[in-house]
Amino acid sequence: MIRLRRSPEIRSGGFIRFFKLSLLLVLIGSAFSSQLPAAMRSVSARAFTQATSPASEQQEFFEKKIRPIFAQNCQRCHNAKARVAGLDLSSAEGFARGGDSGPAYDTGKPMSSRLLLAVSYDGDVKMPPTGKLKEDELAALAAWVRIGAPWPGTSAIAVGASNAAAPKTTVRPFTDSEKQFWAFQPVSDPALPEVKNSGWVKTPIDRFILQKLEEKNLQPAPPADKLTLLRRATFDLTGLPPTVAEMREFLADNSPDAYKKVVERLLASPRYGETWGRHWLDVARYADSTGNDEDHRYPNAWKYRDYVIESFNHDLPYNQFMREQVAGDLLPGDEPKGVNRRGIVATGFLALGPKAVAQQDKAKMLFDVYDEQVDVTSKAFMGLTMACARCHNHKFDPLLTKDYYSMLGMFASTKSFTNPDSHVSVVLEKPLVTKEEFDRYRKQLNAHRAQEKRARLAIEWIVDSVREPLIRAHSTRLADDMLAAYQIYHAGKSSAEVAQQMNLSEEVLKKWADYLKPGETVRGYLNEWHNAAPDKLAETAMGYQRRFLTRLAQWDKKVSEWRVKYQEAIAAKKDAVPDNPKFEAGDDRFFNDVLFDNGPFAVSEKDQKQFLPEQWQQIVKLQADLAQFKKNTPAEPDMACAIEDGELVSQQVFIRGDYNNKGEEAPRGFPAILARFDTRPEFKGSGRLQLAEWLAQADHPLTARVMTNRIWQWHFGEGLVRTPDNFGKMGERPTHPELLDYLAKQFVKNGWSVKAMHRMIMLSSAYQMDSMNPTLNAEADPDNRLLTRFNRRRLSVEEMRDGLLAVDGTIDLTMGGTLQTGRGTDGENSSGRLSLNPEKLKRRTVYLPLRRANLPTLLNLFDFGDATTPTGKRQLTNVATQALFWMNSEFLTDRSLNVAKSLLENKTMNDAARIADAYQSILNRQADKAETEQAVNYLATFRQKFAGADAEQQAWQSLCRILMSSNDFVYVD
Repeated sequence: MIRLRRSPEIRSGGFIRFFKLSLLLVLIGSAFSSQLPAAMRSVSARAFTQATSPASEQQEFFEKKIRPIFAQNCQRCHNAKARVAGLDLSSAEGFARGGDSGPAYDTGKPMSSRLLLAVSYDGDVKMPPTGKLKEDELAALAAWVRIGAPWPGTSAIAVGASNAAAPKTTVRPFTDSEKQFWAFQPVSDPALPEVKNSGWVKTPIDRFILQKLEEKNLQPAPPADKLTLLRRATFDLTGLPPTVAEMREFLADNSPDAYKKVVERLLASPRYGETWGRHWLDVARYADSTGNDEDHRYPNAWKYRDYVIESFNHDLPYNQFMREQVAGDLLPGDEPKGVNRRGIVATGFLALGPKAVAQQDKAKMLFDVYDEQVDVTSKAFMGLTMACARCHNHKFDPLLTKDYYSMLGMFASTKSFTNPDSHVSVVLEKPLVTKEEFDRYRKQLNAHRAQEKRARLAIEWIVDSVREPLIRAHSTRLADDMLAAYQIYHAGKSSAEVAQQMNLSEEVLKKWADYLKPGETVRGYLNEWHNAAPDKLAETAMGYQRRFLTRLAQWDKKVSEWRVKYQEAIAAKKDAVPDNPKFEAGDDRFFNDVLFDNGPFAVSEKDQKQFLPEQWQQIVKLQADLAQFKKNTPAEPDMACAIEDGELVSQQVFIRGDYNNKGEEAPRGFPAILARFDTRPEFKGSGRLQLAEWLAQADHPLTARVMTNRIWQWHFGEGLVRTPDNFGKMGERPTHPELLDYLAKQFVKNGWSVKAMHRMIMLSSAYQMDSMNPTLNAEADPDNRLLTRFNRRRLSVEEMRDGLLAVDGTIDLTMGGTLQTGRGTDGENSSGRLSLNPEKLKRRTVYLPLRRANLPTLLNLFDFGDATTPTGKRQLTNVATQALFWMNSEFLTDRSLNVAKSLLENKTMNDAARIADAYQSILNRQADKAETEQAVNYLATFRQKFAGADAEQQAWQSLCRILMSSNDFVYVD
């Protein structure tokens, strides 16, 4: 094993022990989960991720997922007053006590707890009695129980037997401690601290960091060496490693501003927006499909992604960035009569969330969408978990249910769907052209569709006019066809023989035999036929024939009525002709399949020439016209997945989150705890524009703090507030509150410029520290909260993948656009439902489409997230499957092979020179003498053991793969 600097974890013993332990945990987890009921083994990625995250996220998971399940399904009977079966599920104490049959939660065998057995309908007791819970609810309960059923808070919810017991108002006075909570105070303008070691100070940031260190008598880490700093800054700002040429240039530049020039070069690179745009896309829970079971594509989602990347590259002021994402459709365009294309596209922030478009309770679907929009807006811009107040006042923060519904009313007055009431709701797409242009396109499209419709109906008229007499003739002998088909697929007789014996059409009989032959396809309506005893076959067949003839008569009547209207429209030369009737397959599947769906009576296009010799030329002409019409379809104007103001809603509070149980009025407004910062706007339309302006005001206590904290975190790995999406009571307090306020003030003073914030941070001594501090022991600052050193971090999955493509020179740096095609969804087992495989593509990861219901395995493996909830900070895991990726990935095999080939191209180089090149291109540093010797010995040993024509190439490929798999590549110091 080659020794790699700063990589103790990768040395053989530790690595193998880690691998075995991780694999053991995977196997234990698999065996454990196999004991669960089927429904609960399908715990969603979102539920599991949230449930296994830190305490604050567990609490949010409980409030958003678990408490509503109990409130809606259990607490009418199992509350503190009624306690049916001795069980109270309205409080932590009641849940802990259990019921008459014993505890609801079994600490020894949590997944066999009475609660799960009851709700999964796998035990003697089946609850709730009104019907089994939905799959996602079962999954959420299983995830909650799996982590120990944490129940935040201890106060019971007031639950009565009727709506009358519900509270009349959610308003309550705030306590002094709530009013004085740090996050709700005005942003201060602190003076720069005095420090002893002023020589360490490069930017004002250093004074705040050094003050804390000097208070504890601690020393900051020494500066990082030049190559370490270059690699850190390059990955940090561009998500890619530095090139060998960039390394040599930086090492050769001994000017005082050499590093500053590097920062400016990186900020000017288009790669910067791709990397920092991806950070924001995590917060915006971006994906290219709706998720859930249907997982419909968002055909224009990529335009929002490109808008975000462009905004970072052009340093769009953050306050304008906020305005556009919340209310860009309501902002004026750049031209007096133009369309605000950028603003409309920006509202993809609200439009592109997860949606259960096939949910048949449309009211629930809509309010779930509004709830999700409240959630992403409050977390992204304010660091508040507003959505936890959907069913009751927030359990920890001074956020009232009325506050929640006051904000929700803005989104309830906003359209996210073109047609929410259809069986599968249609999401809204807005044109990025003027109304006149779009109306002109719609007019052309409607005229074009009318032409297509005429040609299509004319073909169907001709085909049906010949087919109908044949169907009537064959349907009177349907029972004979079924009996004859039985002889073919059971007795093995030929179709010609049976057709001649029974005087039947051989062509039709062949179709009947194929249709009735038992196969893998389950067709319940044929069970009667397949289960009939031999002596009952004739009687059963006649039953099918009678039902078919009855249904055929009804169908003929419907078609005849349409023909009269169609002929009248044609004779009158009307632009619009009535469409032919559509058969609802659910009415009679047997009739549908036999008559239409490639069944025995269906006439395929290839059969038409045979059955319709006289009419064939006319059909051919109409088909040519139809093909030409489709070819000349008017081009759709530029569209975007967006939102727009809809019908104004007078929102009310929903008691316990139930939209059928309305409470007090909740006029549009902002959280009451922030009343001192309220702009008292005159709300117009949905109110989103006023919300956007309120968020973007310079003295808002949260928006600048939240974003500067995010920027700090994306540089240092941890924020000054380590819960970036939760600045509330259950979030962490800032480690350096004065520094956070100073940065927030400077952010606003510098015109909300993100790039200005980069410069201030990256040019500081704090950012340029080494990741090792030899002056400290491990206990002095174990979590690096005082910033005694720079945080070493693992590369994100995007940086790993893109970095490897950059190292072997195959990365495609094309910007923008989409790799996803089409609209709608695909069959449940269709490969079209899969996200594109990142291991087979060369574009940067940010440009790969994300199908929410089926995220790529590589992204899931390395903690990408679920793209359904705002993710200000990704979880970090170390599991066996990650080690297996580095051992077995074809992607890594290809990359290492490409690098090996490039090293061997120069025939004049010796092993030591090639090793030096490999270290520089892969690890972005020089190999020391010991590493060079190890690599030379490794190559020699490999050649001896694996002699052959390509042994040299394999040896170098193996060495390159080791370097690519090492911690020195995977981690940034």
